[in-house]
Amino acid sequence: MAKTKWIIEPSTLTIYPKRNLRIIGLIFFILIAGFIFFLSRSLQGYSSGFTFGYYGFLLLIPLLLIFIAETKIIFDGNSRKLYKKIGFLPTGSIPFDDIASVQAYEILGSGYNYRLFKKSNRHGKGLIVSSGYSKATNLNLIQFQQEVLPKIDELVFANAPILPKQTIYDFQFFKEEGGVYLLRDNKIGSLIIGLILIGVTIAILFNPDFLTNEGSFQKILLTYFPAVIGLAFLFAATSSIRFDKAQRKIVRSTFFGRVIRAYPFDDLIRFQIIRKTTNFIYAGTEVRAEIDLPAKNKATTLILKNFTGTKKIDRFIDEANTILGRI
Repeated sequence: MAKTKWIIEPSTLTIYPKRNLRIIGLIFFILIAGFIFFLSRSLQGYSSGFTFGYYGFLLLIPLLLIFIAETKIIFDGNSRKLYKKIGFLPTGSIPFDDIASVQAYEILGSGYNYRLFKKSNRHGKGLIVSSGYSKATNLNLIQFQQEVLPKIDELVFANAPILPKQTIYDFQFFKEEGGVYLLRDNKIGSLIIGLILIGVTIAILFNPDFLTNEGSFQKILLTYFPAVIGLAFLFAATSSIRFDKAQRKIVRSTFFGRVIRAYPFDDLIRFQIIRKTTNFIYAGTEVRAEIDLPAKNKATTLILKNFTGTKKIDRFIDEANTILGRI
């Protein structure tokens, strides 16, 4: 069971976010020790140097886990710095003034932990400051929220200066034309890929003998699936989003303006930052607009922009908020 450990002192907070690795390390140590005992009876023809080296390498794995379990995050109110250590080894520090937030972070859709985010990259991967939890009712999680988060607020954010956002006049992500701000987005790649995939389907249709050895289902799938994916790319390539200040609406048009949907500025609830991964590998970050639909008594999301990195996301949101009149 996930369990975070912490020590609260008047001017210091120490968190052990990976203590649960102790149990895993000990279990591995016992299993590997038993495996080594079995091998020591079986490997009689090898030199003692080889066998001891091999045994030492096997035992190094659980010992490394136990060592990593002693990772600790220290919030030092006297120096106003955060220190990270693995065991007794210091691995870095962060001034409190560089910390943007400490908030929940979803883990592969199966749970979440708490992470610390820097102002320079507040939408990145973050620094883990708690164990992972699968349920909001976890007692250790509730205690963490009640004791640790307020202490972090006291040490880090209580005396932090409040810097107001500055109105932006030089836009990087929008092109302004007569009070209408068109979201810049390069669609050429999607257009080319879409046309190529549709061309594949057309080429197959003009060459019916190409799939003579395939069954009817496989033939239909291989023939029309590229066209379906190609149309999806064309749909993305022919769509545009603009912020109309005069009408105070976010307007999305697709198929070269043939389909238009408009959402009032006042119905925009918030911006969502979605970090995407594929097979545990970072695959970019989406910025979405969560929009209220009062007539339908529900909300919808509108994908605004994809980022391959995260450091320019704050600039994009500041530009959007400037257009919306929130800054």
